[in-house]
Formats: sequence, structure tokens, C-alpha cells
Amino acid sequence: MVDRDAELQRVAVVGAGTSGRGVARVLASAGIEVRLVERTSDSLTRSLGALREAMDRDIGRWALTDSERDAILARIEGVVGPPELEGIQVVFECITEDRKEKLALLRELDERAPAECVFLLNTSTLSITALAEAVSSSRRPLILGFHFLHPVARISLVELVRARESGERAERVARALARRLGKEVMEVAEYPGYVTSRLTLALINEAVHLVMEGVATRDTVDRAMKLRLGSTHGPLALADEIGLDSVHRALQSLWGELGLPQFRPAPLLRRMVSEGWLGEKSGRGFYRYTESGRRLSEKEDLTEPRLTRLLETGDADGEGRVP
Repeated sequence: MVDRDAELQRVAVVGAGTSGRGVARVLASAGIEVRLVERTSDSLTRSLGALREAMDRDIGRWALTDSERDAILARIEGVVGPPELEGIQVVFECITEDRKEKLALLRELDERAPAECVFLLNTSTLSITALAEAVSSSRRPLILGFHFLHPVARISLVELVRARESGERAERVARALARRLGKEVMEVAEYPGYVTSRLTLALINEAVHLVMEGVATRDTVDRAMKLRLGSTHGPLALADEIGLDSVHRALQSLWGELGLPQFRPAPLLRRMVSEGWLGEKSGRGFYRYTESGRRLSEKEDLTEPRLTRLLETGDADGEGRVP
């Protein structure tokens, strides 16, 4: 008997930010038709442009060919929400890490999606069980946490998180998809931050503190951790790619849930977000970027002195705020 769940061909990815377009790319690379959903036409256009530019950079590094890029993009249909989900077998939720927004979205998707459609939630800090309360009781066994790591196209790991009512079919579908995408599944308990987010966010936050306190420069911190961990990204460059606003929200969530001091957002991070320095998406964060997302060279990049001047406007007070 043919397992239809192993032959998934049509999925929707709701949320076309950094994570969403990364998920859409790996799905389309595996030959799956993807409906990529965003709230506005402007944000969808920017996201599709960023996706193409990222693949163009991979072509420049000989990691992708022109024909492979074109085939991937041909399988991604950009849609301005609310989405039409008829015929969609799996929905990937990839919107911002905001509980109220996710609950509202899940209520809407539950009404629109076919009864047998599986929902895979890409949250990294929120409770899957709590989010599942937004949908009908018949849908809850079809909801599962499925957390991709950034950058999605390069990291071969996905965290699988069972909610209280997650059923066998949802897990079977998720594991079959992971195999198809070449991802290794790590099942973790439903607990704030799971494994990778808790470790990564703590590292990023501490790296921000080191720069803020003058222990080392941005470049020294990133270079030291690249050499120590053998990674392609230092923690500050990674934060820029994820989006400093996303990092800040995730830290706030863990700080609220766990109360552990390592997750209280560093004052410098809060200041940068309030100034609109969000990383790659805004053109500047800990590094500076061109409109296409290329990071400027050291000679072109003047961000480091500017970061220093941010701190010269005042010291953090006892509550961890920067005036």
C-alpha cells in the first residue's frame, strides 16, 4: 500500500520572513510545490527578492546553478493572505514569535485548511500545546512543533516537539518530510527554547554584552567563536541574519518564561532594535549590508564606531535600560 503522507506535493508556508523563505526554499528544492504567504504585497515582493538574491550569492560561490535556482523559484507561488488552502496537505507556520499573532493565525488557518491538513509550527520559544488551543479539537492531533534552524538551507537539523495532543500521523508526516529534505530530526521536550534556541540565544546575548562592556570588538568576538566552534558564523553575524528584533523577542520570551538572567536582553541589543538597527533586513546591525544583503567589507563597514557611540549616550541603569 502506498503511503500518501510520504508523497506530499503541495504545502503552504505562512510567513515569508527569514525563516519562512528559508523553509520555502528547502521544500521547493525537494520538488515540493510551495505556496508562500505574506500579509502585504510589498513584504511579499521584498521576501521573494531576498530569496532570489540569496540564491544568486550561492551561485557566485558555486553552491548552486542558474537552472537549479530557476527550478526552485518556479515551485514557489507567492500569495498575499489570507491564503486559499484547498488541496494543501501541510501548513508550515513561520510568522513572527508573537503569541497573540500566532493564535489569531492558527484560528484562521483552522477554518480554511482541509480537515486532514497537518500544521507544523516553527516556533522556537512558545508552547505548542498552548498554541494548539486556538484550533478545533479535531485539528489538535495534527499539530506538531517543527523548528528549523537558521540558515535553513545549510543546517541539517530540525527539532521535533510533540504537544500534549499531537498524534501519530502528524509525527509520521513530519519525519517523512525531514527525510525528504535531508534533515536530521532531534525530538525534544516541550519546554521554552527547546535545546538549540536556549543555547544559541544565550551565546548571542553574552556576545552582545562583551561588545557593550568593551571586553572585545565585534570582529574579535565573532572570529573567536568561529574558530572555537568551527562554525561559519560568529554569534553577532548570526544575530544580524536572524534579525535583531527576532532575537530580542525570543530573549524576552525566554526571560519571561524561565526568569534566567542569561536571557534578559542586553541593553545594547534593546537600543539597537529601538533605533531600527535590525541586521541584514534593515541594512545595518552589528554589521552593515547592501540592499541585496551582501555584508560590507571591513574597509566599507563603519558600524563598529557607531555601536560605540550608542553606548556613549548613557550607561545602563539598574533595570538594564539604556537611556
